[in-house]
Amino acid sequence: MKKKKIIIIVAIVVFILMLIPIPNRIKDGGSVEYNAVLYQYTKIHRLSEKSSTGYEDGWELKILGIKIGGKIDTHTKDIHVEIEPTYKDIQNRINEFLTKNAVNLSNYAYSYTDDNNRKVIIGLIDNNENNQNNFFDKVFKDCCGVDYINYIKEHNMIEFKESKEVFEATIIEAKENSITVEVLKDCQSFKEKDKVVVKITRPTNGTNDFNVKGNNVRITFSGMVETSKPPQIDAVKVELIS
Repeated sequence: MKKKKIIIIVAIVVFILMLIPIPNRIKDGGSVEYNAVLYQYTKIHRLSEKSSTGYEDGWELKILGIKIGGKIDTHTKDIHVEIEPTYKDIQNRINEFLTKNAVNLSNYAYSYTDDNNRKVIIGLIDNNENNQNNFFDKVFKDCCGVDYINYIKEHNMIEFKESKEVFEATIIEAKENSITVEVLKDCQSFKEKDKVVVKITRPTNGTNDFNVKGNNVRITFSGMVETSKPPQIDAVKVELIS
């Protein structure tokens, strides 16, 4: 009988020890794990870019490695727009913006609707995150507001793609706002010896006075080609090469 009591006492002590947690701080912003033999409880307080406070808060409980409960609050604000935009509405907004006077189009190549995926595809020459955000602000901020932009981003209704081509050519004619060139070697849009009219803007400070007949130049453009004879493009950059 005495031996049986000892076994029961030892079992109770072992069980209690199995319930005692050991805290472990996680390097995610402040979460703490409480690890015991039988369970793991996590008090969540971790960094999150999606959260309006910068953190996610909540808890999670696992017993013998199996998750049995938990809750996470990301503190995200509900995005509310009076009329939920469609991908075609977004393209119409872009078209309206592009028809305004004095719009800087130097980094813009094209936009079109992808009906299969129900989104708008936008080509930017320099497709970094900063330029994407600048495009959102310029096109949608004044007319539609920040919630409209957030709605578009949240629902992935715009896909940005890089659109840039570079080729080398010889200038065969130079005018005030354009140069005609002969392509030196095959590239994505042109073949060697193709003639191309390159529309340019001549600054008054003389920085591109090298645009004269006979010079070789490296031309960067958006990838959009006007189907005329000869074809025409809008230059993003024209550089003199030896």
